[in-house]
Amino acid sequence: MIKKYLELNELEVRKLNKFINRNKENKVTIEEMDKQLRSEEYAFGEGIILAINHEDVIARIQIILIECMEKKVAYAINLDIKEEVKNKKKIASELIEAAKNIAKKHKAQKLFLGTTDDILIKTLNSLSLHKEYSSIRMILKDRKIRDLPLNLTILTEENKNEYLRIHNDAFKEVPNGGTLTESKVDEYIKNADDNNCYYIVTINNEMIGMLQFNIEERVGEFELGLIKEARGKGYGKRLLETAINFLNSREVTEINLIVITKNTPAYNMYINRGFKESELINEWFEINVQ
Repeated sequence: MIKKYLELNELEVRKLNKFINRNKENKVTIEEMDKQLRSEEYAFGEGIILAINHEDVIARIQIILIECMEKKVAYAINLDIKEEVKNKKKIASELIEAAKNIAKKHKAQKLFLGTTDDILIKTLNSLSLHKEYSSIRMILKDRKIRDLPLNLTILTEENKNEYLRIHNDAFKEVPNGGTLTESKVDEYIKNADDNNCYYIVTINNEMIGMLQFNIEERVGEFELGLIKEARGKGYGKRLLETAINFLNSREVTEINLIVITKNTPAYNMYINRGFKESELINEWFEINVQ
């Protein structure tokens, strides 16, 4: 039986929590799980679909619906089927069909499914679904700065609207680029510290982009965005050098980023700068929702 998360009874919610935690070292509580699954990202729980057999959760899929209105795109993640389930192809097909219906209901014209599980990839291939692109982590070894860094202005309550506008303009046409919400920016401001940093990037007092950094156990990761009207002027490379310079100043032991291979300009820029592929994050498959 296919059920939405919002339709589960109390016992089924507990079974879902057990299902999610079955292969995890760091278990999540039911309250933590509920908060995540009811987030705006999943249309407050509507995008969470489960396969249930005699009140046992045997599979799930989560559909990110927040991009449907702006970009007409939905993303399915965490396609997860219990190891002992024999007919994985049937269960995967049912979950994907349910995901398509949810995506269409939210006006999505495209649906992409991401996974790295080899068994699931074979199952998807058997359903005539094939990889369109990948998201990968890249790491930089040559950290010597090659250009003059740009100016950074820290994200604050006063400039959060500018940050929001810059971010969404920068990622509007980027594959898998997320639309930022005001509530998410407020969360950034609230949780910002020495290891989680958010900046507007300027040149000649003109706001042209944004940078955000996460540092964990002296490993630095960053995300950058450049507004459309500032592209083609060499600012992208300087923005990249600004990010590297910032993390050098924090004396991190490693600098990395995540990129979508379909985002050819960014991917090629990182390759030319010396970034090397280090880890596959997801293989992405397009599912026809028409």
